[in-house]
Amino acid sequence: MLDPGEVRRAAAAIAAEDEERAGVAMFLGLQPPPPRRDDPAHADVDLGRRLGVVWDVLAAADPDVTVQDALAVLADLEFRPVRARAGSEVPGRLAAWRPEGWRTPPRAERDAEAARVRDALVGGRLLRVVNYHDTPLSRQEEFRVELQGYAARFDPVSAADVLEFFATGRWRTGRPGIVPAFFDGFASAVRCAAPLLAETGLTGWFYPPTEFLDVRPGDQQEFARTHDYGVLEHPGDRLAMTWDELAHLAEDHEVCGHTATHAASPDVVSDDDVDRQVREPVRRLTEVCGRTPAAWAWLGGTPFDPGAPGDRAVLAAGIPLLTSNTTLERLPS
Repeated sequence: MLDPGEVRRAAAAIAAEDEERAGVAMFLGLQPPPPRRDDPAHADVDLGRRLGVVWDVLAAADPDVTVQDALAVLADLEFRPVRARAGSEVPGRLAAWRPEGWRTPPRAERDAEAARVRDALVGGRLLRVVNYHDTPLSRQEEFRVELQGYAARFDPVSAADVLEFFATGRWRTGRPGIVPAFFDGFASAVRCAAPLLAETGLTGWFYPPTEFLDVRPGDQQEFARTHDYGVLEHPGDRLAMTWDELAHLAEDHEVCGHTATHAASPDVVSDDDVDRQVREPVRRLTEVCGRTPAAWAWLGGTPFDPGAPGDRAVLAAGIPLLTSNTTLERLPS
């Protein structure tokens, strides 16, 4: 049985880390359920029960926490190779960073989301994901320890593996899968993370905002600052990867869409917005990488909304998967 004090300590340690920290471990539920609802090889009633305990403890401790926070705490307790370390100051809140304008859903909505994710975990419809942003070379040994730890316990997962699971309800990997995800198109993902993926045999999922890659090197720091990028270190040359580097990554890894500038779905309303933030990024990524992006993610990690213009454009582009804060969704074809 999880100790509530341990849950709160883990939550405080995670909250004390940088808001765009590298290596945020998560569980994601997979939706909708595949034809065979439960995967007996990965079903885990106890894991679902532990998520329920974590959610109840956090929701009682901080009214602003979401299920995302509970999943990060559960992952920290369950499979992160190096636990989050508490900072010198106790954080005033346990909820993770949210983009400006974020609205915390009513408690009833969050309880319902917790129940849906708990059901997915109990049925084996889950994926372990580790979200990275800036991965500077000065921390390469730290990242090496993490990725080696994940590779020792879990198998790499491609988009094809995920789509196969949605079609059959079975994973074709021998062990539970892990997805290291790298957001925001940092050059450090090429310099530091990509060699570590090659060492460990893991498949990375890369989510670059496309306009960042076109910004002149001398202007990239300002672009990152004004578009909510979490920069851990400021290199002397380029902060963003190049298109050629992204094309090279696509040879061994998954390339996914993350808008043009780092946009949130509620901010993509007009047809001009949709052109800039969805259609043009999809066109450019497809042209450079030779295939449609494997998945999509919005700033803030909002789920698919068929009423939102940006999400409708993602669906029309033929992107098969959408990553939110708590779920990896198979979009309708």
